[in-house]
Amino acid sequence: MDRCFSVISFITRLFNTAVCFARSGLWVIVFCTFFTGNTTAESLTDGPVVGAVTDTSAKVFVRVSGPGAVYLEYSTDPNLRFAMQSDVVYPRYRDDFTAIIPIDGLLPNRTYYYQVIVDGQPTLSSLSSFISFPPDHVNTEFSFAALADVGNSKSRGAPSYARLAIDEPRFLLQIGDWDHRDPQTLDEMRLMHREVRGQGMSSGRYFRDFIANTTPLYYVWDDHDYGMNDGDYTFPGKADAIKAYREYFPTPELPNPEAGIWQSFRYAQVEIFMLDVRSNRDPNTDTDDENKSMLNGENIENGQKEWLFSGLANSTAKWKIITSGVTFNPTTKPADAWGAFTTEWQEVVDFITANNIRNVLVLSGDLHSGGAFDDGTNAGVPEMSVPHSNMNMNDDHPTGITTHTPGTWTSGYIRGPENPGYVLVTVETNPDRLILEVKGVSGDIRMTETLESND
Repeated sequence: MDRCFSVISFITRLFNTAVCFARSGLWVIVFCTFFTGNTTAESLTDGPVVGAVTDTSAKVFVRVSGPGAVYLEYSTDPNLRFAMQSDVVYPRYRDDFTAIIPIDGLLPNRTYYYQVIVDGQPTLSSLSSFISFPPDHVNTEFSFAALADVGNSKSRGAPSYARLAIDEPRFLLQIGDWDHRDPQTLDEMRLMHREVRGQGMSSGRYFRDFIANTTPLYYVWDDHDYGMNDGDYTFPGKADAIKAYREYFPTPELPNPEAGIWQSFRYAQVEIFMLDVRSNRDPNTDTDDENKSMLNGENIENGQKEWLFSGLANSTAKWKIITSGVTFNPTTKPADAWGAFTTEWQEVVDFITANNIRNVLVLSGDLHSGGAFDDGTNAGVPEMSVPHSNMNMNDDHPTGITTHTPGTWTSGYIRGPENPGYVLVTVETNPDRLILEVKGVSGDIRMTETLESND
């Protein structure tokens, strides 16, 4: 009798699944349900997070509770009328039941609303949304934000996320140390990625509640979220770090995804080059000569330095912005930042100069300050150090400035623990310039710099 009841229940579940998907034509899910015997609808456990946005496409990260069928419905209509559907994906155990779902057919500069469908059921109580990018050839005015150095705390929040949301940036750059726990195993890395986005950590809940559902994310690690303090390519967990990152973040196409996570993308007249300053760097203690590299210590084919130089030289964007998880200014942190790689630092500066590459800016992290700026006198090119998001005296050096030598900056630096915040970059067109603002969690502007176009 029990066996008969089980068969009837299964047939009922199969019929309901077929009816649910019949109108969308996704009959394959019926057969998937039949052959896997999955009779319980799965739920959304993390996400959504949107990234890799262009004028015609985007990617959305989701994580579900188990094997199931997942897809997105999306539309410019807030009621999802005339909605398009993504392909159906099937998250797997070996990927921690995560999925990166591509969507396409977008129109430029439009707000898109979307719903995550898991096993035929909507999972979001309210729709998420994002704005598609403009075409590359367009010049337009917009702003974006940059954050760095988040203290991992289950009780201390990160109101920088809440405040920057008020500025409505078109995208967010998270440029390193989005946690300070040094995860060693694949499971620890996956847990960290979940917690920095809201599962069990107060700081993560700010990101989840104010940013994740509306603002495209572009993220590259530094050492403490890579997995090794002062880390480099010798970290035994490098392959796991890359795997967990690729599971949890919707990124632009990675140039060499098995080797590292460097990447670039473009928004109108701005091209962003995000450096991976950990997974391919030589150890800090190596002799600082032409053989020591932060970008390609392993001398691999299709390496990061070749990619950066080629990208800068061939970019048609008016502004070229480089992000570095550690300070580019070699007068700072000589034990772990570019100050420990001065030969290669000079090579990068000389390449930019020799090839007449104009309008370059570096956004960097890891100084644990409240912000700093150099016009290129010390850094070689203009650089703004992004303030920490929510660290305190226990996370920082007792001086309250930085974990290492703060260095020399033409506009000075702002002390750290009492001054959390973020950088807002506003791109203007008449005249062509960048307005760089270091802002605090109450919206106060602590530093303002202007870069005029050299074109």
